[in-house]
Amino acid sequence: MSDNYIIITTAREIEKPEEVKDKVIQWMQSNEFIETELTNCIMSTKNKGYKPGKKHIDAIGYDEDILKWTVCGVEIRTEREVFNAGAFTAMTKMECPNCARNRFEGITPQDFFTDNCTKEQLKLFHSVFPEFDNWTIHENATLTCPHCGRITNIEEYKIDNSLSFSNFGLTFWNWPDLTNHFLEQLKSVVGTEINRINGHL
Repeated sequence: MSDNYIIITTAREIEKPEEVKDKVIQWMQSNEFIETELTNCIMSTKNKGYKPGKKHIDAIGYDEDILKWTVCGVEIRTEREVFNAGAFTAMTKMECPNCARNRFEGITPQDFFTDNCTKEQLKLFHSVFPEFDNWTIHENATLTCPHCGRITNIEEYKIDNSLSFSNFGLTFWNWPDLTNHFLEQLKSVVGTEINRINGHL
C-alpha cells in the first residue's frame, strides 16, 4: 500500500524543543492517543514511533481501523529541518517577500514532469535545495529572486502549506484527518502557532 501522513510543526523554531516534546508525549499518552512504548510503526529504519492508543479515535473523530497497518504510528522530531522538503517540486508556490511573484512562475506541470524545462528554469528549482541544507545547519540561506533581483533569507519566502521551517514536528503516519478540537488542544500544549502539512508517499 502507499502511505499518507500528516505533519504538524511549530510555525517557527521554538526554544527548548525537547521540553515541548516531553509535554506533548505526556499529554498524548495521558489521553491515550498514543501508546507508552516506542515501536517500529513509522516509515523509518533509524527511529521508532508511538502506535495509536486506546482513545486515538478521539483525535480523528471516527474509527478508520488504522491499527491494521504496520505503519500507523506517531513520529516526533526535534531537530532543525525543512519539514517535507522531499515533496518539494516546481509546482510548490514560492513567493518572493519583496515582489510577491512566484519563483517558479511559468513552469508548467507538463514541462516539469516531462523534463521539458529550460536550463534556467531547472536552475531556479535545483538551487533551492542547497539553501534548505544551509538553513538546517544554521548557515546563511538566501535566494535571489529571478523577478526583482532582491536577495532574501529563504525562510522569509511565502511558501504554500507543503513545507515548514521548524525544529519541532509530529508526523501522524496513515492517520486520517485530525479533528479541529484535537489540533486546538495540541496547539495549546505546544504553546505557539502550528502548521499542518498533508502528504502522500
